[in-house]
Amino acid sequence: MEPIIDGNILRSLNRSELRRKVLFYLLSIYPYRSYLSEISRAVKSDPSNVKGCLEGLGVRYTGEESLIGLGLVIVEQSKNGFKYFKINPEIVDEVRNMKVMFNDKKVFTVEIG
Repeated sequence: MEPIIDGNILRSLNRSELRRKVLFYLLSIYPYRSYLSEISRAVKSDPSNVKGCLEGLGVRYTGEESLIGLGLVIVEQSKNGFKYFKINPEIVDEVRNMKVMFNDKKVFTVEIG
């Protein structure tokens, strides 16, 4: 499998501390899932901002740069209609590597070809 750490993902995570907080919170509870208000409490942010970084919301959080749009997070619908969010199980190891890189505060460079 080709690594998912590409320029779009790095740029999106570099541009938003909230995206990083949400992603790394979901990583910390993996393989479990969480719902919007629980994630909001955990990262100490407004639910509308958390929803935006997860799914996209207008110009500030575009759908393509959202955690779901980037393929980092998946949505599971429950029988009662609630949405639950969790790390994409196919790329959990890559997300762990990203967390290490961000914690080490390495400078990211992207080759432009």
